[in-house]
Amino acid sequence: MAVAPFAPVWGSTTVMSFVLRKLATCACVLVLLAYTWSASPARSSTSSSDEDDVAAFYKGKTVRIVVGFPPGGGYDSYSRVIGRHLGKHIAGNPTVIIDNMAGAGSIVAANYVFNVAPKDGTIIGNVSGPIILEQLFGNTGVQFDMAKFRYLGVPVPEVYLMLVNRRSGITKLEELLGSKPRQATIGGIPNTTIEHAPLLMRDVVGANIKVVSGYKGSADIRLAMDSGEVDGFFNTWTSAKIAVLDLIKNGEWLVLAQLTDTPLHDLPFSKVPTIGAITRNEEQRELLRLGTAVPSQFAKVYLMAPGAPPQRAAALESAFMKTFVDRDFMKDAEKGKIEIDPLSGGQTTSLVSQFLSMPENLKAKLKSVIHGQK
Repeated sequence: MAVAPFAPVWGSTTVMSFVLRKLATCACVLVLLAYTWSASPARSSTSSSDEDDVAAFYKGKTVRIVVGFPPGGGYDSYSRVIGRHLGKHIAGNPTVIIDNMAGAGSIVAANYVFNVAPKDGTIIGNVSGPIILEQLFGNTGVQFDMAKFRYLGVPVPEVYLMLVNRRSGITKLEELLGSKPRQATIGGIPNTTIEHAPLLMRDVVGANIKVVSGYKGSADIRLAMDSGEVDGFFNTWTSAKIAVLDLIKNGEWLVLAQLTDTPLHDLPFSKVPTIGAITRNEEQRELLRLGTAVPSQFAKVYLMAPGAPPQRAAALESAFMKTFVDRDFMKDAEKGKIEIDPLSGGQTTSLVSQFLSMPENLKAKLKSVIHGQK
């Protein structure tokens, strides 16, 4: 199926929102259809000899999921639950283990997978989709090409929230705006939406935010919030539900904003402002969407390096899709408060291709904000 041209998606707020909502809403249906299709011998695109070869290769092997963030955060939590079930859906039933390789918002892990790791199908990367912005901006630390990775899937599109500790005294976003605003000190992880979001809120929307950069993972920022080192940070709703839902429900942590066009249906609070309410004009809305909401659609992405044998890559993508509808996995995910609404590898590839085709004028404006003086 041909990918729709990039310009119409970003040129129209309504069209873009519709497309992204439809992608997220239909993902599970597509996964189920893909599972049914792959399970039918008459329709299988993989020959029995390929399946035998895949099984022979993976039997007795260990598959590593290299997570680009430290233990204790959302990426790590997702990968550990997925890792407990993935192996039974790979022919040959290899052992699946998790390795954490934190650094530069998962750029270190992406560089490793792309350039250093074996290309035999035993290494899977779990990195932050928004590092695509660093490639787009020409970050010299980027030694990979997001267009060339082999995408295996995304467990759930994400929405970022602005969270603050009640101890800060800040109770609503409006207090950070206007002629005499209060200031919020916000923790950031370089090269991620966790840091991009407060920079955009500060320099595009005009919120009085001081960004404290250099944290390696969300767990580190949570500790900084507990100690009073920072007032808050931007984190995804999926991760927040895993790690701090009780703090949000009891009011110790407050949600000041949700970076989405469509309000989240399961936030414990009503009237949390969305992008449309936060911004004052179309340019501000475009910049917030492109800098935060859109790349978050493929944030917790699983991928392989280019050059992996195609039949093994196809087997691993199929294994992810089967895992996402596995009953035991779903029970485990529910127990761990992990939300599943997956995108396939093909859907992810299409989103990445469109994003890398971003118009130059928008790319320049985003770069000036995200790579400006912090």
